[in-house]
Amino acid sequence: MKRFIDIGDVEICVDDTEKGENSLLLIHGLTANKASMYPIRDMFSDDFRVITVDVRGHGESTRPKEYSIDDHARDIHEIISRLELEHVTVLGYSMGSYIALRTAEVRCDDIDNLILLCTKPNGKTSSVARLLNEAGLDITQVSQDEMMGVIMKASLAPDSLEKLSKGEFDLGDLVKGDESLELNEAEKTAEDASLANFDNSLDYDKVTCPTLVIGCEYDGINPPELGREVADGIENATFELIENAGHLVIVEKPDEFQSIVREFLDI
Repeated sequence: MKRFIDIGDVEICVDDTEKGENSLLLIHGLTANKASMYPIRDMFSDDFRVITVDVRGHGESTRPKEYSIDDHARDIHEIISRLELEHVTVLGYSMGSYIALRTAEVRCDDIDNLILLCTKPNGKTSSVARLLNEAGLDITQVSQDEMMGVIMKASLAPDSLEKLSKGEFDLGDLVKGDESLELNEAEKTAEDASLANFDNSLDYDKVTCPTLVIGCEYDGINPPELGREVADGIENATFELIENAGHLVIVEKPDEFQSIVREFLDI
């Protein structure tokens, strides 16, 4: 069920399957929205009450002119509280993993498990903005097609990229979405600014819940060594590498991804 949660001066849109004693809260990546996390929702909806979130500035949530990664973290804790979620696993993908980690660093008493997929410890800007800059493109003005062209080259393993060029690879909901929910130039600027000079590496010691970090061999957006750096910094964190996959591992290696998560959560 879709619902809107009032948090201060913003409304956060969530999709809640509502059934299940244990909860799985999913946080999407850059320029995306909750629909991009539906493939993961569908993998685990038989085992969890799954909540997918449009973080502020995205999807159907309020799009303020300015916000920060700390605002996102406070939003996630507020969602957990408002929905009265217990036994919560927070899973963040790409930008969502930065938000998930910061959420656990702010406080960890309402999070049972933390899963960080395709993550990095810090950055001067978003990884996508870095790639676009390297390609001579401006994230605030680039078209969706231009952006996806750059992202695909950095996101897929060689085998997947070849299949994509031949029309033999379906990216599914992970990169498809409602055009009406795409961010405009000002909203992309606000999104990029929210990640400017963020650094999650300063508060690893505040993460007390079991943590799984998943990196992917051919991830050109957040290379696996950055995920390993995060795992090495968090006490008792586990790092898993998925080979022959890139940033779009959810559609490249869905079975392997699901197996790793299930083993970690003992389900």
